[in-house]
Amino acid sequence: MALTFGNTLHRAGNYLWLLLALLLLLFCSATAAQLDLQILRLVASSSMAFVILVAVWSSQRNQYPFTSRLAVTLVIVIVEGGGLVMDYYHLGTAQLLLLLFFILTTIVLACRQVLFTGGVDTNEIVGSICIFMLLGLAWAVAYMLVERFFPGSLPELAGEHWRDYLHESIYFSFVTLTSVGYGDISPAQPLAHFLAYLQGVTGQFYLAIVVASLIGAKMSGDSRGSAK
Repeated sequence: MALTFGNTLHRAGNYLWLLLALLLLLFCSATAAQLDLQILRLVASSSMAFVILVAVWSSQRNQYPFTSRLAVTLVIVIVEGGGLVMDYYHLGTAQLLLLLFFILTTIVLACRQVLFTGGVDTNEIVGSICIFMLLGLAWAVAYMLVERFFPGSLPELAGEHWRDYLHESIYFSFVTLTSVGYGDISPAQPLAHFLAYLQGVTGQFYLAIVVASLIGAKMSGDSRGSAK
């Protein structure tokens, strides 16, 4: 049944499901910060794990075999559930490291399918949007890790648990990724400075690369079609 579910997701457009999960995460984190309710913060942080699970189960089978999907699901459930129950510092750090690893893995796999294929369709365009949003989430997690290891790197992200400033971290990450730079949240230490300007450069290069890739693939497809 689980294998059939994964295949159905992919046939329907796997990146559409991932995009919806990402939008749900962003909405939940913003709502939790707006209403300042702890239960909503738990929902928002759990949505991060939900995004990873959607990415894993909606991916192609050659990227994540069925046994690997089950293993990833089990690890995510154990770590997320353990964090909700015990909520210890080191477990919170392990959660962030695990999330960062799976987000980066998803970005790599998505790039292989979206940016390095010969055709362009709606699913690949949606996939390019997902990659951009996943880049924002990856840096958001990185900022939270830097603040945990080096307190004061981003003073606005200070809190007992990373759930307390999830929205602020995501907000700062996307503002930096898009080069908006409002300045209401600012890095205060060298490593945080490095991550911030590296993210700004990455955001600009990604847009240039993805546009060139999609246009090149479209032109290649059109030329093959006209040749026939």
